Amino acid sequence: MPVIYPGQTIGIIGNDQRAYMLALKAKEMGYRVAAIVTEQTQDSSLAAVLDIQIEGDPQQYETLARLGDCCQVLTYTDESLDETLLEQLVQDYNVPQGSDALSMTQDRYLEKVFLSDLNINISPYVTVVDKTDIEQGVDSIGYPCILKPIQRGFGRQYHQYLESPADLAKMDDTLELGAYLLESWVPKQQELAVMVAKDYEGQVVTLPIIENQMQDQDLQLSITPARIDQDVAEEIERLATVIGQNLDYMGIFGIEFFLTADMNIYVKRIVTAPHETGDVLNRILNFSQYEYHLKAICQLAIGPSRLNNAGVCLRTTPEQWPLIQTQMKIKPDWYFNRCQTIGAQESGYITAVGHNIQPLLDNFEAAELI
Repeated sequence: MPVIYPGQTIGIIGNDQRAYMLALKAKEMGYRVAAIVTEQTQDSSLAAVLDIQIEGDPQQYETLARLGDCCQVLTYTDESLDETLLEQLVQDYNVPQGSDALSMTQDRYLEKVFLSDLNINISPYVTVVDKTDIEQGVDSIGYPCILKPIQRGFGRQYHQYLESPADLAKMDDTLELGAYLLESWVPKQQELAVMVAKDYEGQVVTLPIIENQMQDQDLQLSITPARIDQDVAEEIERLATVIGQNLDYMGIFGIEFFLTADMNIYVKRIVTAPHETGDVLNRILNFSQYEYHLKAICQLAIGPSRLNNAGVCLRTTPEQWPLIQTQMKIKPDWYFNRCQTIGAQESGYITAVGHNIQPLLDNFEAAELI
């Protein structure tokens, strides 16, 4: 594959905040940017910064091919991209991320097999297709456990938490989405993540470990450096390197972990694209996750990461906007990001930077944002 230099065109498949941030960084580096724009995304933040807009249905190969025809390299942030379309696109155009990793991570079973083959801790699980399988699975892995469709992309309404036989008795005899995964519930103490860059030569670079705090299963806060023991950090970096070396992929990807009270580490999932959890690094690292990704897929040199400060990133909601506007007038050391995606939906985050984490968290709490 040829080196892609500034002045050439990068095509982005996706229209979320990650696609927008990737486009901004690409333009800052001197690249031209193209993406698919639909009626629902024509007023998005991404559409406003594009050099080339391709009209059409992003779920149709003809549209993706027109994007490929005007670009020197293609990249995706959309984890729900149809794997069949991506496989064809990889054959016809320069898509360094490839299709194998996305295909594997879209299937929870294949992802667990991949991790198991590397002798990496995952939550115990069984595959099930009906209630009888679930009953037998519970006998194997015990309560509590959680039932999820094998294929990612379905909403959380299809997840079922089973705490006792009473929960099992309420279930229907059939599962409407076919095969499911029944996983043992991991009693986590912390949720952690690491972004990993892999270049065209197979070099793997791990970025600083991130501590995530969730609210109603959605990401609320990302904190770096993660407040963990050094031996835990070293093991997570080792696991991330092993996964990176064995994953058929080029660019930036994320790995999410559970840490239990007795210091056991479990891999939760792999994200084969830039990920929102890595946005905390944008203002405190020598290169953001987006620049690492662009350098890798364009075959430019990547190197070790260097953390310059501590940071806390807060995901924001449209309802918080009045409070945020007040803070914008009195917090000169906060970084504010806001964008519109599909159907004018808003997403955003605030990053606070300093020498110590606790004062940053205290300031968010004092502002009534957490």
